[in-house]
Amino acid sequence: MTPTPDAVALTLAQALKAYDLDTLLNTLSVHGGARATKQRRANLVRVFRAAEAEHVNLLVPPDDFHPWLRRTLTTNENGTPAKPNSVVSRLSALRTLYRDLRAQGLIHTDPLLDYTAPSGETGKTPLPSRADIEALIAEAREQKDDALTAALLLLTHHAVQVTELLTVRWSAYQPQSGTLLRHRTATRLDDPTLRALDALLAQQGGPMQLETFSGRRIFPYDTQDALRLRIFQCSQRAGIGFLPPSGLRRSALRDYPLQAADAGYSNPLAFERAVALARDAVASSRTD
Repeated sequence: MTPTPDAVALTLAQALKAYDLDTLLNTLSVHGGARATKQRRANLVRVFRAAEAEHVNLLVPPDDFHPWLRRTLTTNENGTPAKPNSVVSRLSALRTLYRDLRAQGLIHTDPLLDYTAPSGETGKTPLPSRADIEALIAEAREQKDDALTAALLLLTHHAVQVTELLTVRWSAYQPQSGTLLRHRTATRLDDPTLRALDALLAQQGGPMQLETFSGRRIFPYDTQDALRLRIFQCSQRAGIGFLPPSGLRRSALRDYPLQAADAGYSNPLAFERAVALARDAVASSRTD
C-alpha cells in the first residue's frame, strides 16, 4: 500500500535526522524525486558524513550553514582539496535533494537560495569523469530518450562536434557499413553508437525507407541551447553536475584510442595536439 503523505514526510524526516542517505534517496525516488543512483549517492555522501560528525541539522540548517557547506564541499574526507568538478557535482546533487524535499512539503524554503558558489566552480571546468558520463547515458536510456542517447554516444565515443550533431542528416549515415560521413572525414562507429542510431532509424521507418527521409536531420535539436538544456535536464535527473557538450566531446579523446578520422580530424597533427590536451586533464577529471 502506498504510504500516506504524512508517513512519507515522517520517513524522510527520520532519515535526515539519522543521516540515513540510502533511505532518504530511495524514498524520494519512489515518490517522484530524482533517481537514487550510485553516482548521486557518491556526490552526497561527503556532506552527510560531515554533517553527522559535526552534528549539523540538514533539515533545519544552522545560521552558519553556508560557510560550513563551503568548507565541506571543497575538501575531501582526508582533508585534501576537492577538484572543481567534484565540487560542482556535490553542489548540484545537494540542490536536487533540497528541491525534492521541497516538492514533498518537508521544507518550504531553499537552504541554498542565497548560497554563493566557491570561486573555483566558475573557472575552467575539468573534463567530466567517466563515472558521471556513464550515469548521464544511463539516465538518457532510462528515460527512453533515444535521440539524446545517440547524441551522447556520438559526443563521448567519437568526439563529434555539436555543430555536426545539429546539422547531420540521415543521408550521412550508412547503416550497412556503420559509417557516418562528417564534415571532414567518414567515421566507423562503434557498436553502442550504431545500436542507438539504428533505434532512431527504426522510428523513421527503417533502412529500407532511408531514401524517403534522407534529407531530414537526425537529431531534433534546433540550437546548441536546445541540446544543452536536454543534457542539463538529464544531468539533474541523474543527480550529477551539468556536463557541457564541449567537455563530453573532449572526453572521447581521453577515454578511447581513436584514430584521427574516427574523431573527425583530417589533420593528424591537430588530432595529436587535441588528444594530448585531453589526456593532460585526466588527473583533474577523476572523481575524488
